[in-house]
Amino acid sequence: MKSAIDRLLQTSGLPLTVRQFWWYSFFYWSFFSLIWYGQAIMVWLLTPNARLYFTDTLYWLIELLYWWGATPLVIFCAQRFSLLKTQRASRFVTQVLTHLLIAAVLYGVELVVEHLLLGAAIAHEQGKAITVRRVMTVFFLSFGNAFAQYMLLVVCYNVLTHVYQLQSLKQQHLQAELVNEQLKSQLANAQLQALKMQLNPHFLFNTLHTVVSLMLRNQTRRAALMVTTLSDLLRSVLVRQQANFISVRDEMTLTRQYLSIQQIRFEDRLMVDYEIAPEAEECLLPQLILQPIVENAITHGIADLTEGALIRITAQRLGETVVIQVFDNGLGQEQLHDTSGMGLGLSNTLSRLEKAYGEQATMQFDQPPGGTTTVSLRIPCQCSLLTSTVSHESVSHAHH
Repeated sequence: MKSAIDRLLQTSGLPLTVRQFWWYSFFYWSFFSLIWYGQAIMVWLLTPNARLYFTDTLYWLIELLYWWGATPLVIFCAQRFSLLKTQRASRFVTQVLTHLLIAAVLYGVELVVEHLLLGAAIAHEQGKAITVRRVMTVFFLSFGNAFAQYMLLVVCYNVLTHVYQLQSLKQQHLQAELVNEQLKSQLANAQLQALKMQLNPHFLFNTLHTVVSLMLRNQTRRAALMVTTLSDLLRSVLVRQQANFISVRDEMTLTRQYLSIQQIRFEDRLMVDYEIAPEAEECLLPQLILQPIVENAITHGIADLTEGALIRITAQRLGETVVIQVFDNGLGQEQLHDTSGMGLGLSNTLSRLEKAYGEQATMQFDQPPGGTTTVSLRIPCQCSLLTSTVSHESVSHAHH
């Protein structure tokens, strides 16, 4: 019996144990039995010369135990002939008539059981035999109440299972959405990481090419200093290699290290100016997002200048946006005619901005007539109080 009820509860989906099932069904039928028994007592008290027979009490007790024991069968019928799964009116009527027949059979069996158990006792105590005619009379007089109790249980069960299954589906849907968002986030992080790893060897190879050029020109001191500075830059990048986003402050640290390498290359021809607003320093950026822009300013802007080369980097916060500009006083339009044909570095930058921010981030070129180029980045400012802590912990971990 227990395994059958277990299967019944598993099919319903309700979070009930077998013990809870029996307790709840007992309370349900006890509620109605107490009502009917209370009515019998009130009739007895209000009727002159009336008696409340002991067999009447046994009658209500047997009725309670009978329907309590029949509860699994009622629940099975409620599952088998559910009223909430029907979409057509004719189907619904058929289901109701089916339950009417089932309730009639169950109630008829109850009366037969009570006749077999109490017939002799009632005849002895009340002095009148229980005939078939009397049983039929009781059936037609009381079946309405029995059917109402039966249908109330069926309807309540159907509604409860429907509500619970609906909540379960909503929960599964929310969990699926959460997993989907987590997968999207992991995919975006993986794509950003891949783009960042693609960028690292890009500027590394360019720098090593410059080192080789210096060696071939017997400028070993400058080549050695460039290798040392490159080592410092790579160490800083490796410390933050797990972070796709770093603060503007940390990004400027990497940019300064990169430009230090270029200043070794250009010696006194290159001057770098920084104007970083304090309120913009905690905004997060994709790591090394400025390096290809600065490299582009050097390669396509100031590389051919013999003196007075200038790169100016500014950062300011405008509301919920951080605006970063990289200015160079190079040839501008005369050198870079078509920004749509940009190389790996700038294409990489655009891809990273799109992956990280969608349409919320922009990169704009401004090349007025007569020279100079300004590249402007507008990025949503997302701040993290843990940025500095993470950076310090990463540095400590790298030393260990």
